[in-house]
Amino acid sequence: MPASRVLLVDHDVDALAELAGVLRERGLKVSLANGSQMACERAKAGAYDVVIAAREVAEPLDGNLGVIDALSVELPQVPPLIVLVESETGTESDSRIVRKDVDRIIARIGELAKPPGNSDHPRHLSLAPSSHSLEHAPLADLLVVLSTERRSGTLTVSTSKGSGEVRIASGEVVDAVYVRLEGLKAITRMLSEREGTATFAPGAPAIMRRINVPTRALVEEARALAEKATELRERAGTLPNGTLIAADGSTGEALHAIDQHVLARLRVPAMLDELLDELPHSDADILDAAIRLDAKGRIKQLGHASSRVQLCGADQLHLVRASAARAKTAGFVGAARLVVAATAARLAVLGHTVLSLADAVPPADPAPPLPVPHSLSTIRLGDGVELDVVALPLVPAYAPLWPMALAGAAVVVRLDEGAAQPLEEACGSVAVTILDARAVFGVVDESSPIQVASLIRTALDADTGS
Repeated sequence: MPASRVLLVDHDVDALAELAGVLRERGLKVSLANGSQMACERAKAGAYDVVIAAREVAEPLDGNLGVIDALSVELPQVPPLIVLVESETGTESDSRIVRKDVDRIIARIGELAKPPGNSDHPRHLSLAPSSHSLEHAPLADLLVVLSTERRSGTLTVSTSKGSGEVRIASGEVVDAVYVRLEGLKAITRMLSEREGTATFAPGAPAIMRRINVPTRALVEEARALAEKATELRERAGTLPNGTLIAADGSTGEALHAIDQHVLARLRVPAMLDELLDELPHSDADILDAAIRLDAKGRIKQLGHASSRVQLCGADQLHLVRASAARAKTAGFVGAARLVVAATAARLAVLGHTVLSLADAVPPADPAPPLPVPHSLSTIRLGDGVELDVVALPLVPAYAPLWPMALAGAAVVVRLDEGAAQPLEEACGSVAVTILDARAVFGVVDESSPIQVASLIRTALDADTGS
């Protein structure tokens, strides 16, 4: 006679796994669910002879449907129920059995289970996909359930942030991807999600094994990392809200290896979430490093786009607009152009800062991967007058291209001494004036929107006054 099929339901997945192991040793086929919703999904995919549920699931005190009531909504015929209680209280009956009394549980299953011929449903594990809400069936619980049942297949996770897959072979997680992440980091991110769906498709997945940790240990490690990352985000203050850039430190300063990776990435400005996605370290380790570096003054936050700085006061706008209109070179189409020459790293910061100015819009095309001249922003000054801010990275190898970018420019603002001779030769060949920002402002902070706005106004004045 085929073994009875039992659906075991309990919010405590560890207790589920323990009892499931005991029942399997006694010859039963056991499937698991961490609550009423997962029980419904599993029951629709395959028939069960008996449902065994912890009292908290069978008779919830919070007003929610018990597991049998929930199953009755989804199924035309509901299996009989055994309710597990924790200790003898004198209220035991044939349908209420103490969890530790395995012999009585087995005997009651034998009494309740239908003969195979009386069932209209297949008694083997279903190969149909089953879908679960992450709100009611967290990914950690799903993985423990599938591991305990030694299932094989692909668990597809869909959330508002993207989609991912967990590939499982004989109950062990062998590979995981989520958006751009892989392995443990992907599992950790997915475990943190509480909104979305997880769909399990049984079958042998095509895999390249990248995870060799037992599923329970993997889930415990990922859960601990996710909790630590949540705690560190709360301590990070405003770091997650703005664009970050590395700041210079003292020579010979001792840094952790991960601190060096974070600073190396932040040579080009990035949001904290970009940093978390691009570095291979765990989110918790990256957040810890960012908080540590911020405390040391090694990270600066650039201006927020939500708090934009005006290029000039309302009483000066007509003057700035007139200067920009006069700065447009005859014979060249488009807006007047102001070129800023500096190192690629400083121009990356400047590009973020310019976009924090009011009425500045980003270019249609992203910055090129090579250090060649490119647009940073277009500032709309009203009445059809615009000003293009163009970056010219001071990399001598690309100096032959500079005259093409400089032709027709109103003025070149130089922030650095590098490549002085090639820049002067290029500007001379197209008759464009160079404004040395250090001679006007001294030390120039390209991360300051106020100073960048002043620099642009000064450059326009210098062009119209020349």
